[in-house]
Amino acid sequence: MTSPSAQADNIAKKNSDQKYRPDIDGLRAIAVILVLLFHFDLGVSGGFVGVDVFFVISGYLITDVIRKSIIAQRFSFFDFYLRRLLRLHPALMVTAGISLIVGFLLLDPSSFVTLANSATYSILSASNFYFWLNQGYFDAAAKSQPLLHTWSLAAEWQFYILWPFVVWAALKVSDRFLIGLLAVITIASLIASQMMLTVDSSAAYLMMPFRVFELSIGALIVYLSARRTTPAIESSLVIAGIALIIASALLLSDTSPFPGFSALAPCIGAAACIYAGRSRAGEILRNKHMVNIGLISYSVYLVHWPLWVFYNYYIYRDITQIEKVLLLIISVLLGAAMYFSVERIFMGRGRLVKPLGLTTVSASVVVLFLGCSMVADHQGMLSRIPEKYRNFVSDPTNYHRNNYGGYNFALDANLGDAQGKEIAIIAGDSFALQYAAGMDSNLKASNEYIAGEFQHGCILSSEYTRSVNGAPQEECREKSKKLLEKLKNNNLPLILAQHWAGYRGQIANSKNELISSSNDEEYRFILLDLLEKMRLDVGNRKLILIGSQPIRDGGSSVNCLMRPAYFKQNCEDYLAFNLELSTSNYTNNILKNFAETHTETYYIDPADSICTEQVCKTYDAGRIYYSDSVHLSIDGSNLASANIISSIKKITY
Repeated sequence: MTSPSAQADNIAKKNSDQKYRPDIDGLRAIAVILVLLFHFDLGVSGGFVGVDVFFVISGYLITDVIRKSIIAQRFSFFDFYLRRLLRLHPALMVTAGISLIVGFLLLDPSSFVTLANSATYSILSASNFYFWLNQGYFDAAAKSQPLLHTWSLAAEWQFYILWPFVVWAALKVSDRFLIGLLAVITIASLIASQMMLTVDSSAAYLMMPFRVFELSIGALIVYLSARRTTPAIESSLVIAGIALIIASALLLSDTSPFPGFSALAPCIGAAACIYAGRSRAGEILRNKHMVNIGLISYSVYLVHWPLWVFYNYYIYRDITQIEKVLLLIISVLLGAAMYFSVERIFMGRGRLVKPLGLTTVSASVVVLFLGCSMVADHQGMLSRIPEKYRNFVSDPTNYHRNNYGGYNFALDANLGDAQGKEIAIIAGDSFALQYAAGMDSNLKASNEYIAGEFQHGCILSSEYTRSVNGAPQEECREKSKKLLEKLKNNNLPLILAQHWAGYRGQIANSKNELISSSNDEEYRFILLDLLEKMRLDVGNRKLILIGSQPIRDGGSSVNCLMRPAYFKQNCEDYLAFNLELSTSNYTNNILKNFAETHTETYYIDPADSICTEQVCKTYDAGRIYYSDSVHLSIDGSNLASANIISSIKKITY
């Protein structure tokens, strides 16, 4: 996720010591357009680099303002923080408040609690910590978090808290000392960012220390901009800078290792544009339409992501290209409305702006904080749930955690009667562990057990592993090794179940090289190669492949049933669907064909249990078969496992 930061800051326009730079607003326009094109899935796979452009701009403007104020001996820490607060928080408060109102009308209790929790952290400028700590395997997907984009505002606030002291203290020595310090900070942060990608890619993306090099690059331009070169060279630098930004946006994707060294290109591009934006070629940036978009870019950014998330949530189907374009246009219009009705009011220079603004923002923070606490304390306002569904679940906010088919089972659990006869080994990711509840109860009745080896979010293979943000996941490799060790000295059948369709664009080979797997043919080749190598690794034993359960794009069944009825909820029309619409069909057919063409290899389809006459139900007669949008619940596990165990026994006996 990305976000524009405080850079939409017109302090440059108002401050008499800092001449207004329309080219910088034009650069902001490029940044926010790239972000919108990326988030609205309009063909710009790396548009998230817009945030890096914003960070560079912010580092330049803020450092320039602080330095000039210190030199003029009129810098005030209190005044600096107050200006930042009045610049950023009013529009953020409005965004968070409206999101909570919309959430009350649309969201199920679990999603509403998540929104309230994230809003609390957002208004306290700590949402990057919240999303870093709450983006685990079973946490709400990024696309369902209306305030996920506020992470960079939090990271930037954390920069603002420290930066005035850094600049102030360094200038006590000299300008030369500050330049050297900026260089050291830039290099140290860049190296730390690159290293952190292999340790915790989420922290590298969300946390300020691993982003500060982008802001310090902007800060260095404060000194470089004083040294001019020829008009021709400066015009060339602007063109090259824009080209670097756009090329990065087109060539990178959400699977690219980022930020780290990959962020240098857009940052250098932004720095070049700031340095030479006053050149003749800078007219591209100074175009009045670009400038106008840049002026409203902060508000546009704030409104666009909640709009996208809420629309996705409500419509409960794939969004068409026309809808995506319309959402982009609406985002710009809403952003313009908030700029003129909120931002500009708190950017005024009147005597009462600061005291009234501080009072208003402080009161808003208190009110929103109390409102969010009330939402969390009351489990997402359960009274909003339709009466006919209210008794389906006792704790809807934790339904997935408590009702997932693998809940309370260890990642190396024995399923069934551990004192009985071992009949097989089962391995895989959460799509394997989801059968634990059903297999455990079924096998206990016959005094048998199946030994398990599971790892959430992992491909189990001697050749391939999952790669997150360009970093191969070592826990996946370790689990694969443990599985192969478990296969030694026995000839028990191996049951392999995975989210077969879930790792596109996230696969690395045994050499830690990221493998291209974004289209059907590439993914099919890798999947077949994975199966071939697994077939060799397991020897002559029986290999039983369990396909993925029927999946239809959209939210979870329980979240749909728990939605308030203030409006007609479209999701109820999709709780039963034709099997042919399942997104798991493609990979399941690959598994089936592989089993049919290899000896001692078998295929079991969970759809045989869940679907009747090609119609798949996600809930029936008070039983909900899915704990979230894709995983089987305990009821679903019991339903599917009975047929799977029966099929396994027919194969093995």
